[in-house]
Amino acid sequence: MKGSFLLAMLMLAPAEAEVRDRARAQSVLETARNAVKHADAKAARREEAAAKLKEAEAHFQSARYEEAAQAADGAWKLLSTSAASQPTAFTVAVDDKGSTTVTSHSGQPVRVDAEGVTRSVGPNTSMRVTKGQPPPEPKPLLSVPLPTQPSDKLKLSVQPAKGGLGPITLAWKAVEGAESYEVELVPVRGEKRVLTATTAQLKVALPAGAYRWSVRALAREARGEASPEHGFEVAEAPAKSIKLEVQSTKWK
Repeated sequence: MKGSFLLAMLMLAPAEAEVRDRARAQSVLETARNAVKHADAKAARREEAAAKLKEAEAHFQSARYEEAAQAADGAWKLLSTSAASQPTAFTVAVDDKGSTTVTSHSGQPVRVDAEGVTRSVGPNTSMRVTKGQPPPEPKPLLSVPLPTQPSDKLKLSVQPAKGGLGPITLAWKAVEGAESYEVELVPVRGEKRVLTATTAQLKVALPAGAYRWSVRALAREARGEASPEHGFEVAEAPAKSIKLEVQSTKWK
């Protein structure tokens, strides 16, 4: 009985090692896949890194997990080296629930390790890691919306309406992947207003005066950069004149 137990333990050990090696190789592969996927198409050594990743995939399919991990790590290092010429810029933010958002803007990819899983956050991507969960696949950053209406420094002459003058239409180019937009409206005199919109435009009645405004794209796990500020001025349109004509009559 004792000999059977020892034999079972000896048989189990290699199996556990294989599971461990497979998990490690899979984690490194995911990191390399993300790095290649989000690398600039014109980035130096990208094709070489893609070929190295293909080699790693072949090793993994053949259960050569150690070779797969080495090849995948080599693919990641090729892209990391090519990005070294750019300044590395990234931000890390932790919310009140303990979730961490890692955003990479340029330079070398940032490795994120959590719950035994490693992923790479390459330039122009972001990842939100929920506390106690493995890191998800990073997502491309939301682009900056381009304001289109009203044009910068435009003076608007509008009719009175309920709540002010207008309504004034603020419009911008839609951003791919955006679920909503946040508009920051700042009067020269008065308090800043933060408004939300689900489409690429917003109608709002405003008191007469000068304003600056900007807009940013939002998604469930992403908050884009604000657009450059545009300015406009709102004035009440002159009242339309009323023309009265008195006609003569034959009545006495």
